[in-house]
Amino acid sequence: MVGMVGAVDTAFSGMNALKVLSLVGKVAGVVAGLNVVPFVPAKYGLFIFAGASILKDVVNRVGDLVDDGKQNDSFKA
Repeated sequence: MVGMVGAVDTAFSGMNALKVLSLVGKVAGVVAGLNVVPFVPAKYGLFIFAGASILKDVVNRVGDLVDDGKQNDSFKA
């Protein structure tokens, strides 16, 4: 079991929290859009997917401006 935990830690060491949360949001949006989740209408899947994508882009742009004051892609989350 310890070997599996180390493998998981290694797999996620290069990913940051924003990428993981964005991926989870996009997958949740696709699943909701396919009408697989019984209590979530399919039309909300598009909003969930778009919201995850827009949030990631906004965080990248704001982080880039806060990083060095220029929008030059120096900050990548």
